[in-house]
Amino acid sequence: MSLRSSAPGRVNLLGEHVDHQGGVVLPVAVHLRTTVRYAPGEAWEIASEGHAPGGAWERYVRAVIGELGEAAEPGRLEIASTVPEGAGLASSAALEVGVAGVLAPDLPPLELARLCRRAENARVGVPCGLMDQVASACAIAGHAVVLDCGTETFFHLPLPEMEMLLFDTGVRRTLSDSPYAERAEEAATPGTLAARHVAEERARVDKAIDCLDRGDARGLGALLWECHASLRDLYRCSFGAADVLVERLMGVPGVYGARLVGGGWGGCVLALVEQQTRLDGGTLLLSDDGLSVHGGTGYAA
Repeated sequence: MSLRSSAPGRVNLLGEHVDHQGGVVLPVAVHLRTTVRYAPGEAWEIASEGHAPGGAWERYVRAVIGELGEAAEPGRLEIASTVPEGAGLASSAALEVGVAGVLAPDLPPLELARLCRRAENARVGVPCGLMDQVASACAIAGHAVVLDCGTETFFHLPLPEMEMLLFDTGVRRTLSDSPYAERAEEAATPGTLAARHVAEERARVDKAIDCLDRGDARGLGALLWECHASLRDLYRCSFGAADVLVERLMGVPGVYGARLVGGGWGGCVLALVEQQTRLDGGTLLLSDDGLSVHGGTGYAA
């Protein structure tokens, strides 16, 4: 019997680099997805559309397989994805959740997310928090996930009336090959610039939750401007192309706010804009076709 799993990427509204410090984050599932098909076999066969065997992407697949252990029966995995790699949309988490969802379809979504995080931490070597995996496994359409990474509890809040546009800088990176782990260690050290960013970002998340409660898109956007400045000056994970793009967006009518998204050192810029606003180069992240999540869980057999 063959099985199919599908998991979305995510964009984080606020709470950047707060997840691995046990704070509250506000991810949103996007309509870009990773699909995994599985058929039982005598040995593992792993194929990814557009990727050569043995590439960096395969480490995440084998990490999940290893974490599942004997619960994962050998077979052929065929992977296809519309989530761009290195763009700050959690392509690795979508891959992990897609693989785990098809190999362990009865695992509850939160437990699936925890398993995928353990796999990435222990077997890939990236000290990520739980945000990306929870967003991919547990999000629902049209809502932000309010996730407390310390207690590993969450609830959902509806998004205000606005559009979310993504602008790709064209600069790529992988977290395992960036200063991500070094900066995360610094963030855990009181008195450092990175720790200051985390403290201030926690306060911004509290304000953002209030904005979501009130449906205040403009207030939410203003917090994105602040977040980008902090990522640039305190956490020091921004880069020239992102800084230039954010500065240009500041003067565009209808833009509520914008910032670098993802782990940093490459990727994309998120902009919150008035409804029906379309800007050259911007990709609409939310759609009303039901594809932002699947069945409310992020995976399906």
